Parts: sequence; structure tokens; C-alpha cells
Amino acid sequence: MIYTDMFQIESGASGRTAFVLRGQLAGPGLLPAIQQQIWSLDRELPLYEATTLQSLISESLAQRRFTIVLLVSFAGVALLLASIGIYGVISYLVAKRSGEFGVRMALGANRSQIAHLVLLRGARIAIIGCLCGLTLSTFASRLLLTSLYRTNWYDPVTLCLVPILLFVVVLLATWLPARQAAKVDPMQALRAE
Repeated sequence: MIYTDMFQIESGASGRTAFVLRGQLAGPGLLPAIQQQIWSLDRELPLYEATTLQSLISESLAQRRFTIVLLVSFAGVALLLASIGIYGVISYLVAKRSGEFGVRMALGANRSQIAHLVLLRGARIAIIGCLCGLTLSTFASRLLLTSLYRTNWYDPVTLCLVPILLFVVVLLATWLPARQAAKVDPMQALRAE
């Protein structure tokens, strides 16, 4: 810090004086109490832009907070779009393989085995996607360090929870097509072939 006389504006010092006070009071009663103390010395002294340190910190972090909210919103939309895409792909694969499922059921496979087969396919996709995502996240996280407050590029909680969340999302997106595959009538599937 550099302390200069407030009247030496030519030196490049600011024409404004700022005081930082530390006290026991907190909350809305603090600023009026300070104002009364200042006015007890001189009624002509102005008090403007008085605020708490907490609100100054909040204002300084507003841009970063907005960036984080925007990133989280985009991540939520991306997760929704990925879920819809996975559901569409698995549904398409189930529809293309309905003849195969009919043959399997005609040869003795039960509905739970067919559903398990489709869920296993979805789980395989989820595992491959999570491994690729974890690999890419190690590189991308270093780029985001400047935007993320108090984070490390290697955050074990995030690196564990996000793949689990994505794995669950993929399994939920695969569950409906698996149920549809289990309801395939073997006779209709064989006639369609």
C-alpha cells in the first residue's frame, strides 16, 4: 500500500478517500452506527458508497459466479441432450435387432435375459464414454483453472461423482429400450424377417 496526502492529486493519488473499519457489529445496524459516529465529529462530512466487505467481495466475484452459472447451465443442457441422444441410439439399435431378440426368445431366452443384454450394451457405452471423458478432463481442467475459484485440476470428488452420474444417466436412458426389447413377441419378430 502507498499512503499519500489526499490533497496531492497531481502525484497520481486518488481524490477519494476510503476507510476500512473493523468492528464487533454486523448486519444492517453497522452502517448507520458508523454514519452517526462520523456526523458526531462533523455534520458536513459526507458518507457515500458505504458498504460491507462481504458485499464488496460478492461484487468482485459476480463475473466469475455468472461464468460458473453459465457453465453449469450448459453442462445441464449437454447432459440432457446426451441422454436423449443415447436413448435414441439405443432405441434404434433395439428396433434393428428385434428380429435377433425374437430368435433368441424363440430359442429359450427369457425377457430378463433380453433386457440384460440391452442394458449391458448401454453399460459398455457408458464405461467407454466415462473413460474417454476422464482422459479429456485432465487436459480441459487445466484450461478452466482461471475461471474456477479454489479448485484444483485434480479433484477426486468430482472425478468420482461425475462418471457415476453419467453412468446412471446412460443406464436410465437405456432402461426404456431394454423394456421394449423384452416385450418383443417372438412370432411377430420372426414374421417380420
